[in-house]
Amino acid sequence: MHQSANPANPTPPTLEKKLALLQKLRDELGSGDTIRRLFFGDLEPIALQPGGAGTVVHLYNKANDVTIAYCATYDVFLAARPGRVTEFDPAEIK
Repeated sequence: MHQSANPANPTPPTLEKKLALLQKLRDELGSGDTIRRLFFGDLEPIALQPGGAGTVVHLYNKANDVTIAYCATYDVFLAARPGRVTEFDPAEIK
């Protein structure tokens, strides 16, 4: 049984589906909760960058080799890119 078939656990089973869900929630207040749910216990802060509503935190997920840009001020997902990214294009995280 796939995880998505279990209503008690709506977490998408693949990285592509997780990132697609985050893209739908981009710039929505509280979307940081979804980041934490999808990548529970496996996010490492690797960089800070000006943007968003102040400073954007770059969170690296080693298991999936993806970096997520996150605005901690408003708990908002901003962007994601494959690999270990220490600087996003400023247009991506404004």
